[in-house]
Amino acid sequence: MLELAVSVGELVAFCHRAGDIDHRFRPSPTGEQGVAGHQRVYRRRGETYRSEYPVEYRHREEDLQLCLRGRADGYDPAAGLVEEIKTCRIRPALIPATVSRMHLAQGRIYAALIAIEQDLPRLEVRLTWFNIDSGEETPLSQSYSRAELEDFLAASLASFSGWLATLAQLRRQRDLGLAALAFPHGDFRRGQREIAELVYKCIDQGGELLLEAPTGIGKTAAVLYPALKALATGKHDRIAYITAKTVGRRTAEETLETFRRAGLSASALSLTAKERICFSPGKACHGDDCRFARGYYDRLPGAMAAAIRSRALRQADIEALAREFEVCPYQLALDLLPWVDLVIADLHYVYSLTATLGAQMQQDGRRWTVLLDEAHNLPDRARRMYRASLAKAELMAVRRQPPPGLGAALDRINRALLALQRQQWREPDYDSRPEIPADLQQALADFAAAAGELVARDPAALQRQPALLDFYFEVLQFLRLADNWGDDFRFELSRGDGRQSLRVTLNCLDPARLLGQRQGLLHSLTAFSATLSPPDWSRKALGLGAEAVFRREASPFDQGQLEVFLATGVDTRYSRRQQTLPDLAAVLMAWLRRESGNCIIYFPSYRYLQDCLALLRTLGLDELRPCLWVQQREQPDAGRDQLLQLLETRRDVAALCILGGIFGEGIDLPGEQLTSVVIVGVGLPQFNRDTEQLREWFQQRYGAGFEYAYLYPGMQKVDQALGRVIRASGDRGRALLVDSRYGERQYRELLPPWWRYQGWSSAGKT
Repeated sequence: MLELAVSVGELVAFCHRAGDIDHRFRPSPTGEQGVAGHQRVYRRRGETYRSEYPVEYRHREEDLQLCLRGRADGYDPAAGLVEEIKTCRIRPALIPATVSRMHLAQGRIYAALIAIEQDLPRLEVRLTWFNIDSGEETPLSQSYSRAELEDFLAASLASFSGWLATLAQLRRQRDLGLAALAFPHGDFRRGQREIAELVYKCIDQGGELLLEAPTGIGKTAAVLYPALKALATGKHDRIAYITAKTVGRRTAEETLETFRRAGLSASALSLTAKERICFSPGKACHGDDCRFARGYYDRLPGAMAAAIRSRALRQADIEALAREFEVCPYQLALDLLPWVDLVIADLHYVYSLTATLGAQMQQDGRRWTVLLDEAHNLPDRARRMYRASLAKAELMAVRRQPPPGLGAALDRINRALLALQRQQWREPDYDSRPEIPADLQQALADFAAAAGELVARDPAALQRQPALLDFYFEVLQFLRLADNWGDDFRFELSRGDGRQSLRVTLNCLDPARLLGQRQGLLHSLTAFSATLSPPDWSRKALGLGAEAVFRREASPFDQGQLEVFLATGVDTRYSRRQQTLPDLAAVLMAWLRRESGNCIIYFPSYRYLQDCLALLRTLGLDELRPCLWVQQREQPDAGRDQLLQLLETRRDVAALCILGGIFGEGIDLPGEQLTSVVIVGVGLPQFNRDTEQLREWFQQRYGAGFEYAYLYPGMQKVDQALGRVIRASGDRGRALLVDSRYGERQYRELLPPWWRYQGWSSAGKT
């Protein structure tokens, strides 16, 4: 008999939603704000009250069994009460009755399951709205007999039965196809089978795996194949393939397409950022302003039925379905999340404080496996995600013409900022503190509550003032971070010369704690990259436990396929760059004379690149390499595509790029598209106040400040750039590393061990 598991929330969402999308009345802030609000309510309840009460119910239909699971927010057996708690920032009187009815329906389902389990004749169902700013509770209660509750449950299951039958049919097809699915590339490459076995074992044991494998080994196929096979054997329930860059998503989609041609029938959904997929940019997400939100839930069943059968749900597929059924493409993708086998998404969707996929993992009770591609990117991205900044100048701009009801709240924020400006700072223009000022935090919470009330009355109020909308989102991010505050954060103040130059920033020094919290929700995690050494650093930086398994796979390529030379006679340290610039230019010109194919030269900064380019041109660079391409600051996608096209069609390109930028990793340039690289420097992050603060933090916490803040992140960039040259078994190429520090052991030990390193000078190798 086939068994399908569904959460109570998913059943209710499928059967009891109607009408428009209306994000004004999203009831629970995602992440820790909602959790913290629930905990505050729980502390007010009596001794007999049981929070997060687990329920389970099995429903049979022919040869199919539905396992309905969930956790009621609260159950008090002494009072005969089941409680559903929803947090908000507005007066519940402004919340439409349709929204309250849906959440009351969720409470009724929980009550039905508890009445059946405990054999109870009657239960009270209470929907409690809890304002997380004021702490006020607004209850809505109704009493039901067991017969009424069972009838409601039966009616919900009947409405769900058609969808359930579709899911069952697709599950059977999926499992049959997976059981017969062979590795689509025929024989595994050297190292791929070992990777696949490690990933399957990690999923089987519900563990954490750090997998370092060389660029070009075929990691995407090697991790996806065992994860998919494990679905059919019941080792886990869902897969999330998480990427840091668009190219990673594209690679995963292409790999799955190869699997489909070999017989795969599992469903895969690619999540796309709202601003990239929205059909009505600039409009509010509700029926009064957007026709794709109007009547959305009335048209959703047809769109979902068509979507779930298409199996491949990339951005273009979602957009086509959304236009066919006249529904919002962004919301359609979110509503499909509980029903697909695999999700491909940016890491924001799992790790941010508003993570849609992360919330799904927390709520649905399923065993999720995350495959984290290019995992070395996560710590820096997470620092940016766990950051908020408010500028006094932006506050003053929105304060000049505030909408009705917001003026007083904006004034309170201004007074709190003025008070901070008058205080004693450690430096004239900068201060850093371990705590957030309570007055500022309360003023921001009051503003968020007032803005929520305004939007509830006038949905487009913030859209009409983009500056106010941006400020509102920054305030919400500020408050989310305040709810997650710890000793790994700093409250920072900075100012320039102007009267309104004050800026306050919540700065996350080390995201490991918050990353660990999100990963604790998972069944298993495989984090993979070509650069995860040293393993102890990677474990800590990614928020993994000491028990996480680390494995470095050997290169599948022969040592002679890439010749790596070290030019240690040029000191590229910041303080020495101007003095050694002529030496560097001479080395680069000698290299380009000897290496006739396509070459990328990586520099540690734009300024250094431009200074060197000016000198190279006086030495005849344009005559030596007429096909010269130079990376610019804030380069649009067209510029990126131009370089990739040049490398594909020509064999005499010299490209000057930034180490650690978009051309330093993630791009695939096999064969003669790229035959050599030059890496100038050792990639160390810029020496500034932020990096020094990180160094001090890591020194205090781990006793390795320089290594964690500078050395390891810098050499990751070098290793990634080296990996651009050899991508396939027939590739051959050369690389030149230019810096005196490559002669030092602590730098040499961090270079990939599968290549042989030899000295080089402008006169030739030594």
